[in-house]
Amino acid sequence: MNSLDFALNTSIPSAQLDFDHTDLTFYATDWDDYRPENAKPLLYNERPLTVYPLKELSRAFHVAGIPRSQQQLIKWETDGVLPPTPFTMGRKRFYTENQIRTIVDIALECGLRPRTHVKKTNFSELAHKELAYILQLELKTKLPHE
Repeated sequence: MNSLDFALNTSIPSAQLDFDHTDLTFYATDWDDYRPENAKPLLYNERPLTVYPLKELSRAFHVAGIPRSQQQLIKWETDGVLPPTPFTMGRKRFYTENQIRTIVDIALECGLRPRTHVKKTNFSELAHKELAYILQLELKTKLPHE
């Protein structure tokens, strides 16, 4: 008996036949349903944009299950963890929906959890890269290094 005959005649549970179909069920999370609130229209370099206050970024982190306060997010920006937002009115910071979703998605991807320190992840590197790309698309401008 060769190895092929052995494989065909031996009762080995097959991954194709014996898997649990309930594991394939997709459950939407609150983060999947998240939509920012308190929109403000903004004209930036003659381009109309819809932006949201910093509290919406904080709320998005809460909805995703990795709460971060507004003060923590401001500290991230001043410490260079997050790039500074180009959208400000007075001293208030604003973000587009794409920026908010990207920042929180990167945090989730990097494994940030309520007690995880951001500097122990590659969150900052990814956030700077992705947010620069998003701003380029949203504002249709060239990146500084291009």
